[in-house]
Amino acid sequence: MEKAQEKVKRFIQTHQLLSEGARVVVGLSGGPDSVCLALLLDGLGYEVAAAHCNFHLRGEESMRDEQFVTDLCLQKGWTLRKEHLDTEAYARQQGISIEMAAREYRYDWFRRLLKEVGAEAIAVGHHQDDNVETMLLNLTRGTGIKGLCGMQPRNGDVVRPLLCLTRKEVLAFLQEMGQDYVTDHTNLEDEYARNKVRLDVLPQLERINQGATKNMVSTMENLKEVMKVYQEAMKEAVSQCVEHKENGEIFIHIQTLKGLPSPISVLHEVLSPLGFNKVQINQMLSAQDECGKVFVSAERRVLIDREYIIVEADYYSMPHISQEVIPIENLTIEKDPCVAYLDADKLQNFQLSTFNFQLSTPKEGDTFAPFGMGGKRKLLSDFLTDLKLNLFEKERQPLLMDGEEIAWVIGRRSSDLYRVDSQTKRVVRVRLLPQ
Repeated sequence: MEKAQEKVKRFIQTHQLLSEGARVVVGLSGGPDSVCLALLLDGLGYEVAAAHCNFHLRGEESMRDEQFVTDLCLQKGWTLRKEHLDTEAYARQQGISIEMAAREYRYDWFRRLLKEVGAEAIAVGHHQDDNVETMLLNLTRGTGIKGLCGMQPRNGDVVRPLLCLTRKEVLAFLQEMGQDYVTDHTNLEDEYARNKVRLDVLPQLERINQGATKNMVSTMENLKEVMKVYQEAMKEAVSQCVEHKENGEIFIHIQTLKGLPSPISVLHEVLSPLGFNKVQINQMLSAQDECGKVFVSAERRVLIDREYIIVEADYYSMPHISQEVIPIENLTIEKDPCVAYLDADKLQNFQLSTFNFQLSTPKEGDTFAPFGMGGKRKLLSDFLTDLKLNLFEKERQPLLMDGEEIAWVIGRRSSDLYRVDSQTKRVVRVRLLPQ
């Protein structure tokens, strides 16, 4: 059998996980997987920067694990950073489960360490059996191709060099090295979902087929190759129907989307990273004729418009406006929607040579007197609807205010109340500046 060190070395090279001799933050719990990982990386010439987080969830066992890691690092000459967390209190504070709290905090801390120690990557000790468990858990929860591929060798700054080894190979390597480790007793309890898969489901599958675990690893590898084809096809499909705006707004052309082989897959590809779930995405496809319907996730909103499914911009800033006062005899009027001309003496907030304007966005019930309507007032919402603006455009439409009065619906129409006429002596020219 190929030695563990050679397999890991080849795996790192194949997937380009680490540069030769790189400094690596290694999550070191003291359990067999993390100890094996640290020893293998050290033996392959990488600089191990060990990181141990004490979650204080198992009483004396937690303190035992910390002491074991401390002694091991002293023995091996590895640098060690330690962190303590009241996990139960943190979970309550964040409103998440204990397991999620421990995972979230651990990886956040690892990423802080990555920068502090100048490491190239964060290495964690997941192996092949862990990956099979992940695939089965994803399958039971409902997943797509990506979920069935299990964990990847690299996920951003996190690398998993042991995905080429089985649990048996990890334990055999430690035995060969004469290296002890600590055992988390909760891993032997039939308590959490992953443990149920490990202790109950996988043994049953192995009884049905002795090669079950090995075959599932092979299936994941096959699916990873299928995933490459899927990603290329999806990239092409998205490019056909999706337009990304500079402010983060996304326009998905409905008719083009409907003409693709799998509209639901394309929509899921675009919207699931923004927090929208499968039920919402299915509803969006069914609501394509319900203009004005809005869907909400924790991160963004989606609007069903006439021709488009529109994802709200991820940021919005008020425009920049310049102004200058011009004597009427020097005035030349440009026909430009980005410029408005206001009679200075009709402005409430004109003082000396400055118009003290404010910028705002629409409020319910706002009215103004559009230029050209002889001073007749109109609901701002009706005016914007007549322009065929979508809901998001209406909500963020910038307004130039003279006190409580709308002087200019910026870029669209000024108010007739401030029109330049035969009695005008001074004009305030306001201009929308490029962002």
